[in-house]
Amino acid sequence: MPDERGFNLLDEPWIVVTDRAGREHEASLVDVFEQAPELTVIGGEVPTQSFAITRLLLAFLHRALDGPEDQRAWAELWARPGLPMREIRDYATRVRHRFDLFDPETPFYQVAGLRTGKGEVSGLAKIVADVPDGEPLFTTRSAASLRSLRPAEAARWLIHVHAFDPSGIKSGAVGDPTVKGGKGYPIGTGWSGQLGGVLAQGADLRETLLLNLIARDVPSYVQIGGPDDRPPWERDPDTARWREREPRGAIDLYTWQTRRVRLHGDRDGVTGVVLANGDKIQPQNRNKQDPHTAWRHSEPQSKKLKTVVYMPRAHDPNRSVWRGLEALLPSVSPRRGRGDQAQRYLSPGVLQWLDDLAEEGLLAEDFVPSLRMQGVEYGAQSATYAEIVDDILPVPVLLLRQDRPDAGRTATGAVDDAERAASALWRFAENLAQAAGAEPKSGAGDRATEQLYGLLERPYREWLAGLRPGRDLTEARRAWQRTVLDTCHAIGAELVTGAPAKAWTGRTLNNRQVNVPLAEAWFRAALRTALELVSAGAADADTEGAR
Repeated sequence: MPDERGFNLLDEPWIVVTDRAGREHEASLVDVFEQAPELTVIGGEVPTQSFAITRLLLAFLHRALDGPEDQRAWAELWARPGLPMREIRDYATRVRHRFDLFDPETPFYQVAGLRTGKGEVSGLAKIVADVPDGEPLFTTRSAASLRSLRPAEAARWLIHVHAFDPSGIKSGAVGDPTVKGGKGYPIGTGWSGQLGGVLAQGADLRETLLLNLIARDVPSYVQIGGPDDRPPWERDPDTARWREREPRGAIDLYTWQTRRVRLHGDRDGVTGVVLANGDKIQPQNRNKQDPHTAWRHSEPQSKKLKTVVYMPRAHDPNRSVWRGLEALLPSVSPRRGRGDQAQRYLSPGVLQWLDDLAEEGLLAEDFVPSLRMQGVEYGAQSATYAEIVDDILPVPVLLLRQDRPDAGRTATGAVDDAERAASALWRFAENLAQAAGAEPKSGAGDRATEQLYGLLERPYREWLAGLRPGRDLTEARRAWQRTVLDTCHAIGAELVTGAPAKAWTGRTLNNRQVNVPLAEAWFRAALRTALELVSAGAADADTEGAR
């Protein structure tokens, strides 16, 4: 039963979930585990709440099960219709006292008595991401809605602020020796805000949690579940004093306390917050500790630190996620078997885990998990939110297989096809614009390639989902190149139709005549080079059209 004296997250409904019928409701932490087979996704006010709360659930589940120890233990969990509720409820009983949002001594994810020298309490805009400091960004929210938050929503924002809070000056907390002039100076964004978040998503929440529940016996690419790898509710309560420290494993990072926080209010409503600096962390070479992001090799950091350095690969909101597939697939960017040799990318540890499960036959050959990709792009000095990335890409498990890399290479090769064709289209659009009198880099090429990628968005996803066992990969690649070619020709035809008369006459640029017919001939030649598997057919079509 809910505790009327406080708001215990184990009992009170606060996590936004969607069931199989598409109905949204709130559930307690324990109820989410129990209902998991009937739920599809975790939601919230902004998509990144889902990422942060899912990782908290994973930390809780790892500790409740003290594992899984290995693949065999994981397979036993995967074969069950539901999650092991006896172990989950037993663990909840042991840690219950640390999950009360308003406990006077150990409030969940907060510091009891946290205060500034002058006793200031900030408005709720400090933690509500869709109205940062009162400026509407992602959603429309009335001023009245920021006077008080229900405890359920306040709990969601509390977890989100530790994960994704922007950098910038924070309140200077009494007891923090780094405070100067009553201010806490920037230590960086929340840990999850430095990631290009990637979670494996199944058909229901039970599958999603288990797909991301990595066993303890894979220390070569994920360090998780060691004796010191514990969440904050199993450690001594934090104080205002913070430090830069090394993470102790993935569970520690899932629940990293980037800030020191104190909510002001009670179960009738939260009306204010004290938000100060928390544990600082450096991102270099955390690739064995956080499995929910891809990693990129950093040449400048490697030179500076005189060792191979990988940094989290953030999502680019201006670039479709499928165009970055190379960094995600273990078949192309593996986490194991390369020793200390630097490579361009390291795939997310969770996808290497799925690769291992597939290689052992613990995931069916035709299994198609989705990759849920979430993250934040920050503004100047990372002090404000700019954009939130939230996308889903279904990826057949075959594409992850490091022991059978042809499918993964076919998928990333198809991305290269689109990139080369886009380059040819960009040059064609620029040539037409310059033939009509425009200056170089007029923007015509950027508009044309943006149109191309927009038109290829759905076809690529459908094509990717079709890369199943038994599919002829060469024929699949040829079919994709035909799609790219046809789309380029359609856009090219629009550009020619819209070209002004003076573009047909053209002009001389860099000692070379440029006009519509010449630009079109160069364009078709470039496409034949870019899309070799269909170049013969394209050449035949050009010959037929010239007759």
